[in-house]
Amino acid sequence: MSTIISAFQKAAMWPISCEIAISKLRVYSKPRPITPTTPTTLPLRQVTPKPSSFKDSEQGLQRWKTKLTELLSSPSQKSYSTWVTGTEEVLASGQLQQLDLQVLQRQVEEQKKGKNRSRARLQVGGKLCATRARELRAAKAELTAQKAQAKEARVAQQATNQVRRQLRGLGVEARKQERLRKKRVRALTRAGNPIPQEDQDPIPDPEAGSEASSKAGSEAGSEASSEAGFERGGERGGERGGSEPEPEPGFTRASELELEPGFQLELEPGSGLAFELQRGLEEGGGWEGERESM
Repeated sequence: MSTIISAFQKAAMWPISCEIAISKLRVYSKPRPITPTTPTTLPLRQVTPKPSSFKDSEQGLQRWKTKLTELLSSPSQKSYSTWVTGTEEVLASGQLQQLDLQVLQRQVEEQKKGKNRSRARLQVGGKLCATRARELRAAKAELTAQKAQAKEARVAQQATNQVRRQLRGLGVEARKQERLRKKRVRALTRAGNPIPQEDQDPIPDPEAGSEASSKAGSEAGSEASSEAGFERGGERGGERGGSEPEPEPGFTRASELELEPGFQLELEPGSGLAFELQRGLEEGGGWEGERESM
């Protein structure tokens, strides 16, 4: 008790006074927050916006149609539904006309841009003569043709790759079915059961058939190219033979020489005899003479 009394004395609150205690409490107490009260207002009715397009008009018409149809009487409902149907048709036709007009405007703008870009230019600035213009035009036409050929080749290559991919897929499926068929045949053979008719014939592989046909076509093409090369070589040899130089004096032609077996002859390169011997070897006479001597 003495401790409590001494505490009050040290705080200058002795003797105890209620007014002093309340004043001290008012200083150290936290103020309470005051929340402002907002006045209650009724929600405003939504105002129908003013339509700015055919779509807005159609949406507003549908909204009012659902609200007013139930409030009107039977005769009024009939006349109102007729009016709504006609208005919808008018709005739809107007929307279609607007879309057609937009398409036409876009086409006209594209045509104008195309006309501006369609001016053929051979040279930008400077003097251009007729000969140079023809050369530039021919080079431009050649470049356009090369681009067209490259595009055709690219399209053909893409089509070929697509066909190859399809054939590869068919080949994978065919090989899978063939493995399953062989497995069924082995199982039936081990069990001693008869093999059904659909499992007796092997399933062909379309990819293998296409590879064989492509190889045959490539071999035929290589043979044709080699034959054409031989023919061109013969023609070139004939032309070269028609314009062959005369043999040097003191030498005879290779076709008129009679050589003994084992005879060796050293020729000077570029001489007439060397030329004749080379021509005879190309025509096959020299090879036949060597076979007979052997």
